[in-house]
Amino acid sequence: MKKNILTILAMCGVVAGFAANFATAAEEEKKAKKKADPAARFAKLDKDSDGKITAEELKAGFKKKPEMAEKILKAKDKNKDGNLSKEEFVAKRTPKKKGDAAKKPAKKPAKKKDA
Repeated sequence: MKKNILTILAMCGVVAGFAANFATAAEEEKKAKKKADPAARFAKLDKDSDGKITAEELKAGFKKKPEMAEKILKAKDKNKDGNLSKEEFVAKRTPKKKGDAAKKPAKKPAKKKDA
């Protein structure tokens, strides 16, 4: 009898663990889909459907992290008009590589002082 009870309890624990893992996996998949479709995210943020996201629209979309909206706008607004076009928003950002000579101006040699 004890063996049967222990077996049932063990099975309940396994099922509960599986359910928790399944729920976590489903949440992760949902998050991945959200991130995977920037065009849909753009449409959601573009409240007036004018084809651009203003700074105010972007901040409204990032209510909990307004500083993130500012960083995104600064990084993606290539034409510096203060708005994000769909092309600017969906474009993948290329991270700067250390030592990338094309992006960094060459350092000027230090001037020697005459003694």
